[in-house]
Amino acid sequence: MEIKARIPGKVVSLNVKEGDAVKARSVVAVMEAMKMEQPIASPADGTVKKVLVAVGDKVKSGDVLFVVE
Repeated sequence: MEIKARIPGKVVSLNVKEGDAVKARSVVAVMEAMKMEQPIASPADGTVKKVLVAVGDKVKSGDVLFVVE
């Protein structure tokens, strides 16, 4: 499954790395949008297979941030 950006913004922190196990609703990253921090949560339990962004990256709505299996 892919975790995508819901809104455009800047990645300010990554809370997981490739190979990490995640639980549903756990925060995997934080984005800044319109001067507010927006947590990005995993929609389901799984393992992070790919991290496609880095801290400081600017993303658009719909951009894939993580791949979780």
